[in-house]
Amino acid sequence: MLAFVVGGLREIGEPARKAMIVDLVRPSLRARSVGLYYLIRSVAIAPAAFIGGVLWSVTPALPFWMAGAIGLVGVVVFAATVEERYA
Repeated sequence: MLAFVVGGLREIGEPARKAMIVDLVRPSLRARSVGLYYLIRSVAIAPAAFIGGVLWSVTPALPFWMAGAIGLVGVVVFAATVEERYA
């Protein structure tokens, strides 16, 4: 049950993310932009379960370590490219 709660917490920023995307688009294209956002998001994350399964078959700890490494790369890229006033 805790995993579902934690998984649901990632959706807290979803309305703000959508609003930021929609705000950049012409009013006549806003509905399409939301649809395109969800299409790109779904296509990008669809292979995740398969990849996670492959990593798990190597060793159950590997998906955890890979996710940690990818997250660490994201933190480093963010820290190196975003000015402190915009962070």
